[in-house]
Amino acid sequence: MAFGQSGPFCRENAPCRLFLSFLSRAVRSLIAPDMGLRILLTGGQGFVGQHLKARLLDRLPGHVLLEDSMDIRDRAAVERFVRSEKPDACLHLAAVSSAARAEAEDAWTVNLDGTLILAEIFEAYAPQASFVFVSTAEIYGASFSSGQPLDETAVIAPVNAYASSKAAADLAIGNLSQEGLHGVRLRSFTQAGTAQDEAAILPFLAAQVARIEAGQQAPVVTVRQLDAGFDVIDVRDACDAYIAALVPPRPLPNGTVLNICSGVTRTVRSMAEDLLEVAGISATLREDPTLVSPSGLASMQGNPAAAREALDWSARTPWSETLITVLNDWRYRITL
Repeated sequence: MAFGQSGPFCRENAPCRLFLSFLSRAVRSLIAPDMGLRILLTGGQGFVGQHLKARLLDRLPGHVLLEDSMDIRDRAAVERFVRSEKPDACLHLAAVSSAARAEAEDAWTVNLDGTLILAEIFEAYAPQASFVFVSTAEIYGASFSSGQPLDETAVIAPVNAYASSKAAADLAIGNLSQEGLHGVRLRSFTQAGTAQDEAAILPFLAAQVARIEAGQQAPVVTVRQLDAGFDVIDVRDACDAYIAALVPPRPLPNGTVLNICSGVTRTVRSMAEDLLEVAGISATLREDPTLVSPSGLASMQGNPAAAREALDWSARTPWSETLITVLNDWRYRITL
């Protein structure tokens, strides 16, 4: 019997199947990550996906990127693709990706049903592959009201359709991982970077500062709540975490959950003041309770200790660099 294959006994014996899966993955982890790792990327055209592809070129220069326009809710199409392309790993980003859009679109069929289809097909036809599911810290929802940085043991308590659908998918991947899927769940906190829309807090502020600087807006930065606190990481750092989960320094147990965050909480007030300082201008900060919170939550604080330990990863981009990058992006965009 060839290595990694299972006879009739192993097909019917869960412990044996799990052992073979672990052994196969352990051997693969010893292979240099630049030796043609075949990675299926979903959601590659989105904000994070575009950044991730650039980081993959730097971090895994020998990888083979597999992309397709297939609808992940189409089981037959996904099965054909996986059986044909034989990926070694999946980075699953595709989602209805904000609280606002999730209320208007069918978040459940994409975020839950599509994720389940993809994971089930990987378990059936690419059982040796790593399946990295990019979840969201928004699934902690009401648990953030504690005011303390949350770790991976925090109660999942989503407060909107987007977070609820992602929470269901997160739990489903955890369940499938008990059956043998090489699932890793990365609960990402607020990200910031170029080409991001104003649904996230830092570009929401940077767009206003850029318009004030250009004389397109009165010198007033308007937000819902100035003292709300968020853990914001540079999207490039987040992408490095996703890549590290593909080729971890040590094998990750199936179902691993990791918070991807900086551990630093910044208030909306401080972020606005930092951006104004970078721009070299003054403006009034004003609260407007009728505005929708860009993140969908009043506050988000995270603990990155588990990711640091498991992936040898941390958010390394200086805050000043993230500020300049996002502000310069909006300075350019408002001229178009």
